[in-house]
Amino acid sequence: MNNNWTGLDKYYTDPSLKDIYNTLLNEDLSDCVVLARNVLSKTNNWLIFQFCEKSTSVSRSFLERGLIYFRRYYDAEQALLAFNNALTFAPINSDVMQLAYCSRAELCLCFPITFSLSLNNIDTCLALDCPRGIVHKLTEMKSTASELLYIEREALEYTSSPFVDNFFKLKSINVDAPCATPDVDVIVESGQVKVVAAKDIRVGTLLVNETAFMAATHSKNVTTSCHYCLRMSPDSIPCEGCCKAMFCDENCKEKSMSEGHDVECKIVDIIVDDIKLPFQTVLKIRRLCSSWDEFIAVSKDLGADGEKNEITAKIFGSNKFSVLKPRADNPFVHGRMFNRCMCIVNIIHYLETRTSFFPECSEEREAAIRAVARIFLYLCLYCTPVRMLHVTHCAKVELHNFTNRGYFPLIGNLDHSCTPNTYVIGLRNSAALFALKPIKKGELLTFSYIGHYLETEEYGKERATKLLHDYGIACKDCVICENNVPLTQNLNPEQLEAFRSMPRGQIEENTKNIYKEICRVMYLLNSVSFSKEYDEAYIEFIRCVMFFVRINYRNDYLKTYEENRLLIPLTTSI
Repeated sequence: MNNNWTGLDKYYTDPSLKDIYNTLLNEDLSDCVVLARNVLSKTNNWLIFQFCEKSTSVSRSFLERGLIYFRRYYDAEQALLAFNNALTFAPINSDVMQLAYCSRAELCLCFPITFSLSLNNIDTCLALDCPRGIVHKLTEMKSTASELLYIEREALEYTSSPFVDNFFKLKSINVDAPCATPDVDVIVESGQVKVVAAKDIRVGTLLVNETAFMAATHSKNVTTSCHYCLRMSPDSIPCEGCCKAMFCDENCKEKSMSEGHDVECKIVDIIVDDIKLPFQTVLKIRRLCSSWDEFIAVSKDLGADGEKNEITAKIFGSNKFSVLKPRADNPFVHGRMFNRCMCIVNIIHYLETRTSFFPECSEEREAAIRAVARIFLYLCLYCTPVRMLHVTHCAKVELHNFTNRGYFPLIGNLDHSCTPNTYVIGLRNSAALFALKPIKKGELLTFSYIGHYLETEEYGKERATKLLHDYGIACKDCVICENNVPLTQNLNPEQLEAFRSMPRGQIEENTKNIYKEICRVMYLLNSVSFSKEYDEAYIEFIRCVMFFVRINYRNDYLKTYEENRLLIPLTTSI
């Protein structure tokens, strides 16, 4: 069967599992998982999966496919995906790995913005035991890339300025939440965290720059993004143990291994998007614990209420389990609970059979399994992941099609709104939060968990259903979800004049003044936020933010456009 968990439906009608439904209301979240494990151990009704291994033949097949896309169709995107797949399947230091690095170096040499990345690929390949023919070609390409590197450097220098380079640096630090500015306040109501404005906030103000407790790549980004920091770059290196992870460099690889990828690596083929983030978080929390006893203790203290000082210290202070403290109540959990339970019990099974993750002592092992089940299910049901839109660049600056996700102790506590007053943009494995509207002191900070309505295609019931299904959010009295958006909104003379004079297009020069003017227009048009003029101003605002991200958090995702192909006569064949 395919590793997409479609086999879960067989459990819905399995009479041996009927007692699980009685455990879904139990206070201990691990009860349903343990019961399912006991039943499946007796019936041997586990899901069957296929696990990938390094393979020269599979790697060579991807390499040949990439060369066809590259040299016959000039399709850089598909060529890169194929070369990266060839690298992930290639045995270490094999001839096919050398050829894949060499081909990727040649591909990067076709784009002015990736000459340095071509050099990185060349150096990585030269460090392998390459035959004389490949060394000769690599040496030729290295000479060409070195000569042309000034083009890339000049482009970066042209767009650099103190305002741009320091755009994502917090001007001052919030004492309670160091990832935020003093413009943000954290309050506690009935044991739940609320994030509000500490004072009046202007449009465009950077409010938060927060590193995720854990971030996970979308399945479509696995071969183009770093498994640890999410950076996209065509010079990444493959994991030596699995065929589903790549890293920026040895540093990111070591960090990922230290947080649990060395365990995930053994069963990564069954970890799909829906459970990837919580699973990786479980592994990280275990690594943060000094012992299984500490991990078990943490699992019994999930989401405990407290006073403001206690809660903010747990979330934003030195507490290493901040992602678990606390979460807003989610009343719509039981519909997902059975499915997640059956996913978790199968993952635990494969952790037992394919890894040495759990302790050997049977008594401690059972307690550890309960703790894993408890934290895993809690994360799935109560911890809200944040979509991370990332900016990519290859002549055109774009929002990447596939969004990664992360757990953010602060941003993840913001209330949802389909007409939010803030905007979140991904910065590798961190995210920045901006004021999208003028915000009054004491007003709740909100953002859209499924994307701003001007950027998504879902409206009406489709959007409401997605919110409920994916996040357990029941959107009420919402003009977007109820499809009651005003057809027209007229601008007053001041708004119209500001809109007509708004800067458009190029932002590389006079960046600071252009951004301030666009923010001023957004402020003036706030009362007509459903007008076509606001739509255009919003696009210009997001274009500015994307520009700042592109300069400070480079993501290179190769695509072939007529305006960005650089024809370099490299005729040497592999």
